[in-house]
Amino acid sequence: MFDRLRVLTHALNESRLMFRDRATLERHQSRLAAEQLRWVAVHSSYTAQRFRQAGLSVGQWRQLPPISKAEMMANFDTLNTAGVTLAEVLDVARRAEASRDFSPGLPGNLTVGLSSGTSGSQGAFLVSRAERLQWAGAVLRHLLPDWPAGLLRRQRVAFVLRAEGQLYRSVGSSRLHFEFLDLLRPVDELAERLTAARPTLLIGPPSVLRALLNAGATAYPERVVSVAEVLEDADRTALQAGFGPVVEVYQATEGLLALPCPHGHLHLNEAHVHFDFEALGNGYVQPVLTDLRRRAQPMIRHRLNDLLVLADGCTCGQAARRVVQIAGRQDDALNLPSASGTRLTIWPDFVRGALNRVASLCEYRAEQVGAATLHLQLDPDAPALREAAGHEIGAAFTRLGVGDIELTFGPLLADLPGAKRRRVVRSWH
Repeated sequence: MFDRLRVLTHALNESRLMFRDRATLERHQSRLAAEQLRWVAVHSSYTAQRFRQAGLSVGQWRQLPPISKAEMMANFDTLNTAGVTLAEVLDVARRAEASRDFSPGLPGNLTVGLSSGTSGSQGAFLVSRAERLQWAGAVLRHLLPDWPAGLLRRQRVAFVLRAEGQLYRSVGSSRLHFEFLDLLRPVDELAERLTAARPTLLIGPPSVLRALLNAGATAYPERVVSVAEVLEDADRTALQAGFGPVVEVYQATEGLLALPCPHGHLHLNEAHVHFDFEALGNGYVQPVLTDLRRRAQPMIRHRLNDLLVLADGCTCGQAARRVVQIAGRQDDALNLPSASGTRLTIWPDFVRGALNRVASLCEYRAEQVGAATLHLQLDPDAPALREAAGHEIGAAFTRLGVGDIELTFGPLLADLPGAKRRRVVRSWH
């Protein structure tokens, strides 16, 4: 009961943190940052070491060189403030993944989990009870349909995810029922369970939700929430037609990074997380985040591998910056020869745009497998579609100044169970 009251309190507080004035939002961030950085520098020896090595005071935290997920994981034992080791976290998390029983945590009411390892570097997360309740309040406020009147109705939430966790159960009550659909189960079985669940809120990766739709699942939720993968326009259109209105949440091992506004647009979670950005050209930016609340596993000047396109302003009036597009991962960008002999970076969005123009192409995967070789897996894999895909890719690459490359083709291979869908991948390095 106490946990549910705390969650509700956090959810109610979220309303006053939806700032409409940018200067007020930034003053709020500065207050949180001053307190957070002082605390973390005292309790996280790795963070203190970073400041010492950089010759910076805590007050100069925005000048601290960013770290990557690999560096975070390599220094996990001295970065976290809960006194646990990475080996302990991995042991609990991997046993949970193997047994499909996600209830165990670590002493001290710590929740642990693993990322999917999409980038090849699997991350672990560690969340305290207080952080879990704060997270649950934010999620409840931003995702529950028809807030706050929706609290008074019985809600059935269906999660289609690789792993369950206490994170989601924190908001459970007699009016809020959760159904975990383990996406490692066969699609036909999941489709039947989803239909039987009759969710009012449906949450899952867009590729999986679309597969369930294609497998005959019927559901009429008030809201569909896309998580864990890039939501592409074609998937949004299909899910909206099949299930209902679609919004997107941007969450990673590094935290809850962006949430939908009442008008359906995605906004950075700037009431709780500070973002700096590194420009990558063509309007793409790479975030460097500092979590202003999280303490069990502090995220201070942490560089994400994601590509974003941002915009100011939104019809909802919120001051938090709007995410126009999550364009993919930086390390999925293709590296191809230019017509002049140099190397070019081709962002995944250009490849997706080209292949989305191929009529009758249901699904695909474009993988750079050599210095000048792109392998296209197509569904269906038919001669006419190979020709059309080759034409669209060739035209796009010509416009971008790409030189001669070899295109190879094959049928689309199934992803490993539980793996995130990545339509554009660079495996050549």
